[in-house]
Amino acid sequence: MASPMRSLLSDHGHYVESFRLFLENSTEHQCMLEFIEKKLPGIISSIGNGRSTINILSVGGGAGEIDLQILKKVQAKYPGVIIYNDVIEPSVEQIINYKERVAKTSNLENIKFSWHKETSLEYESRMKASGDVKKWDFIHMIQEPAAGLGCGRNMVLACLLMIFAYMFHPRILKRK
Repeated sequence: MASPMRSLLSDHGHYVESFRLFLENSTEHQCMLEFIEKKLPGIISSIGNGRSTINILSVGGGAGEIDLQILKKVQAKYPGVIIYNDVIEPSVEQIINYKERVAKTSNLENIKFSWHKETSLEYESRMKASGDVKKWDFIHMIQEPAAGLGCGRNMVLACLLMIFAYMFHPRILKRK
């Protein structure tokens, strides 16, 4: 018997709605902004020393809210350095939102964006198959739901809430 649950990746509308509910019921963004202010400066303190470019990989970049905060910190630490920001995001809606956010944000001239509409597994498989090896100075998985589990008990509860909402919430689960 087939499972009545559909993958969030097979229905991007459900993905976006589930993620919205997740954010409403979690401290994910607050936790990430605190991390960006308190921990990120120490982490990025040496990634661009003496370099003309910095390569950043964003796995599950979502609509870019947190990514842009990270990029602003890197940009402030290394003014004038070209930043290549590759974003892996399976939701076309989130990529559109991310691009719109970039278009409305000032002072991103030295940041070059590439968006890849695929999952992290698809991206990894494609890179391995192509033999295209790129070195990254900084990799983050801020909006990757499974990656957030390390943020604390609230994140675990929020992830469970997201799964519960997807399974049972009438606005999200539409049985046929």
